[in-house]
Amino acid sequence: MLRLCLVSCVMWGTAAAEGLSMADKAAVFQHDMEARFLLEGQALCKLKLPTANRDFVAYNMPDNAYMTGIYLGTLAMKYALTHDPKDKAAAQQCIRALHLLFTVSGKKGLLARAAWPADKPMEDDGIWRLSPDGVYKWRGDVSSDQVNGALFGYPLAYDLVADEDDKALIAGDVAAVTDYILENDLRIVGYDGKPTQWGKYYPRYVKSWEKMNALLWLQVLKVAHHVTGQERYAEAYRKWAVDEGYAALAVGARRMLNPAIPGVVNHDDDVSIFLAYDPLLRYETDPDLRRFFVESLRRAWEGNEKYPGVKPEANPLFAFTAAKYLGDASGVKPAIDTLRWFPLDMKWNRATVAKYEKELGFAFDPAPKSPEPQAGKPVPVDRRVKMWSAWVNDPYHTAGDRSADHPMEFNGHDYLLGYWMGRYFGLIDVDGTR
Repeated sequence: MLRLCLVSCVMWGTAAAEGLSMADKAAVFQHDMEARFLLEGQALCKLKLPTANRDFVAYNMPDNAYMTGIYLGTLAMKYALTHDPKDKAAAQQCIRALHLLFTVSGKKGLLARAAWPADKPMEDDGIWRLSPDGVYKWRGDVSSDQVNGALFGYPLAYDLVADEDDKALIAGDVAAVTDYILENDLRIVGYDGKPTQWGKYYPRYVKSWEKMNALLWLQVLKVAHHVTGQERYAEAYRKWAVDEGYAALAVGARRMLNPAIPGVVNHDDDVSIFLAYDPLLRYETDPDLRRFFVESLRRAWEGNEKYPGVKPEANPLFAFTAAKYLGDASGVKPAIDTLRWFPLDMKWNRATVAKYEKELGFAFDPAPKSPEPQAGKPVPVDRRVKMWSAWVNDPYHTAGDRSADHPMEFNGHDYLLGYWMGRYFGLIDVDGTR
């Protein structure tokens, strides 16, 4: 049985009030992920508790491909540090789960949002179709953010954990989805033959509406070249980055708006942008092209003369990416504070917290440890409401009480990504002292 540090053995500072080091908390979230949020390696999104009309646990699954990709990238970074065979096996199972999402539709290159055994009870608000072999149901209407999450995780897994068979799966899946988008004039075309609402990378759309998708399309092509080694993807990348001006457009990937106005800033897009920066800046060696991505990251991080960037949000994904690729470590301490303060009851109801306290041997104090929030500034993470992802939700307008039970519970993929990225980038020590 996993045993965690009690209050008396925590390693530092304000964490003593809740009895969990950052590493302990990662172990708790990993335990819960494996116990309740994985389906043969596929990361499930939102756990729907049983009701009077439904006696089984169900899931809402709009973003399984996105979340599975993030979780796979997290496991790959974790394995690069631990070299634990269990972490490798978990990552390889996740590779196969993502491969299922790339192939379950039966239409080569059409990624599914989620897959579910056809004979297993379910309740979800999406449109589901039967796989050609009748074994699974799959959810369609895939968007650019699903591809973005998957292609964040796949290259990390390819580099850090995959064996030759895994690499072949990854290369095949990435080539298929890239070719499918290319064949459909830079659109994700659904099973019904129509472009999906949020699967558009073509120039008119990108230039007039969504510069972010210029960045996301270059992510696709850069990853495709990296994992396949095929020159045609390098040529396509150069065409779109240089000839079509997508690298220059990518500088404006983040829309600069006033975050003090509720609902104005799309924080989901901010996460997608940062998931794309990592492979682009890891693999791009051309100084002229790299300059565009660095400028894009700097703009998103620092903001402009009118509106702030994401730096004030103390988001570990954002801060650790800026530290690694901009050399700006000013956001690292606030991001580590976010991980230190990250509350278990943001994800779970009190009964679940109490169950894990007893099972795993720790004590959780739900009282906020952060300073009181300042007007017009982001709300510290331990003062926010329950949410499925702390990184995609609006940090300026999510303060509230978490004591009431919620009909859904959520996994800790966001915390795990932040913690293991910080460790992998060398920004968090194994003993939690920084």
